[in-house]
Amino acid sequence: MTVLVGFCPMHSASTAHRMRSFLAAAFLLLVLAADAAAARREVVLYRIGEEGQEAWALLGQSLERKGYGVDIEQGEADIDRHVEKVSRINRGGGTVFVAVEIVPAEKSLVMVAEAPERKAEGRFLSITEISSRFSGESDKLAACLADSFDVKVVHLPLFPVLGVAMPAVAVKLELKTDDAPDAVSRLTQGIEKYFSERTGK
Repeated sequence: MTVLVGFCPMHSASTAHRMRSFLAAAFLLLVLAADAAAARREVVLYRIGEEGQEAWALLGQSLERKGYGVDIEQGEADIDRHVEKVSRINRGGGTVFVAVEIVPAEKSLVMVAEAPERKAEGRFLSITEISSRFSGESDKLAACLADSFDVKVVHLPLFPVLGVAMPAVAVKLELKTDDAPDAVSRLTQGIEKYFSERTGK
């Protein structure tokens, strides 16, 4: 008996059709996943210090009224605790990370800061290099916040953003009591502007 092993047109056509259907479905899922990621509006607020209770309450309420998911985390000064907390934050659903320090003052001053980009030299990223993967989006977030306050972005090493795996910036608000509502409004507007430009909506 001779057994012929070779090309089977019908089988091949069926396989090709299934493969095209699979690839089309996979592409659609990727597009939907990308759209969903872009549409997510989850703000992680990393609270530096214990002051500014009233302003913090206003900030959380302001973002929630705009429809944002808000996760307020108390900042850590100890590196080990910081890394542990940031690791948990990274596993959550956060879209952007804004470290905020609110300090009562006689004169209102605002600083918007971003960590300088660090180029990864090896195969694995160090804790100081992780946030650099998102430096492009961090640039945009910082620019939107700075524009809202009419200040320039400052680039300097930032302990609070170490290890953060999402766009991350820091904002320091030295505020007179009467200026807190306006500062909160401006911070919210800056975050809104970033998401609007990100999603094109």
